Amino acid sequence: MEKNHIDFAYEQDLIVRPDSRVPILDREFGHYTGAGVPLFSIGGGYYRYTLIDILARFHARRGYHIVETPIIASSSLYKLSGHLDFYRQNMYLFKIEDHDFAIKPMNCPYHILLFMHELARHRNKVRLPFKIFEAGRVHRYEPSGSLYGLLRVRGFTQDDAHIITPEENAVESVYNVFEEMRELMEKLFHLNVSGETVYLRLSLSDRELIGKDFMGSHEEWSKSENILEQAAKMISEKYNIAYYKEKGEAAFYGPKIDIVMKIREGEAEKEWQLGTIQFDFNLPRRFRLYDLVKEVYGYDTLFIIHRALMGSLERFLGVYLDYYKGRLPFILAPVQFAILAIRKGTDIDAEIESLAYRIKQELIDEGFRAGVVLASKTGLSKEVRRLESTVKPSVLVYLGEKEIQTKTLMARPYIHSERKRSSIKIPLDQEYPAKHVIELGNKLESAVRELVGYAPRIPGDMEYML
Repeated sequence: MEKNHIDFAYEQDLIVRPDSRVPILDREFGHYTGAGVPLFSIGGGYYRYTLIDILARFHARRGYHIVETPIIASSSLYKLSGHLDFYRQNMYLFKIEDHDFAIKPMNCPYHILLFMHELARHRNKVRLPFKIFEAGRVHRYEPSGSLYGLLRVRGFTQDDAHIITPEENAVESVYNVFEEMRELMEKLFHLNVSGETVYLRLSLSDRELIGKDFMGSHEEWSKSENILEQAAKMISEKYNIAYYKEKGEAAFYGPKIDIVMKIREGEAEKEWQLGTIQFDFNLPRRFRLYDLVKEVYGYDTLFIIHRALMGSLERFLGVYLDYYKGRLPFILAPVQFAILAIRKGTDIDAEIESLAYRIKQELIDEGFRAGVVLASKTGLSKEVRRLESTVKPSVLVYLGEKEIQTKTLMARPYIHSERKRSSIKIPLDQEYPAKHVIELGNKLESAVRELVGYAPRIPGDMEYML
């Protein structure tokens, strides 16, 4: 049976399978965690913290302010935003001391409050467009029958950002979001974003349902849809990426652009929504931002752009694991290096083993995640097959008598552009055995370093995972 993203995530130690048994207690993990709320394992912790560090720095370098907002709020916040009226069926509501609260389904109302706070304190020193980013944890109700792995869950994290912009900057702001998405996908995730691989879905209102299913006036919807289409045309002309209109598929507060990747598997073609750019003229009115911005800046109109480049981090991970058959980018992989120590049953074995552990420790000291696998010459093929048939070590490093004699290591990193491992001979330095292995790691991180200015490293001794 072919593996799916759940199998790959479990193999990488990214998640705890909810259907596996808790030792001694003899109940499934899902019995305690609840349906639709993924429990990330140790490897998942390394993955998530590294990814969120990259995302925070990526956005900060592009002018976004980085925030974190509470997981619950007074329901009055979501009454003001309109979510209680238009989104109640997907929300979790509860009481504390007779006061109504909501578990956060969206980050946007909190982000607007923060913008208003900054404007109240600093007035026109606050620059527009104002951009705010959060790796925000949200919860939304999904029927139990629709839940599936990481692809459909009740609790998830969004790479969520909001751009508060006057009309004169709106088209440029939307276009810049696409450029950010393209850069992130290509440099971090090795995904090609071009006319051959993606298209834009422009979701519009149904004019007959404005005032019912869609908040606002016909005039506001016309202006907003025109702005989004201008941005879609700019993207289309520069990258030869097609865009299509879909009537009635807009969010209740405004039109949106979804960036959709086409994935071919054999004869079949699937679609994968990478990111979304949602245009909103309703929340500025509901929070009276029009009045506030008019007072401070003199602008008559204002828009909020809701945007996520990955969408749900959980869903993105699930689809990505399926797409690359479990292979994560080197910088995000829980186990980055596995050193395979090949012993012959002779006196040199002690030197091989000692050197393997020195390399491992030097890698960890440099911030990498590594482990050693001890193998015999007779059992080598078995160990190689086991390691190379798994998706866990991003780079395999072979060390035996031959490598010591020739002072050359064989490294086998997984190369995403080729969708396979390559074989690279690297020098074995006598004074600093891991020197050239570390240089290989630096090379594998180079695109991320270009993206965010440095390569986040969370070190770990991952030997027990091998």
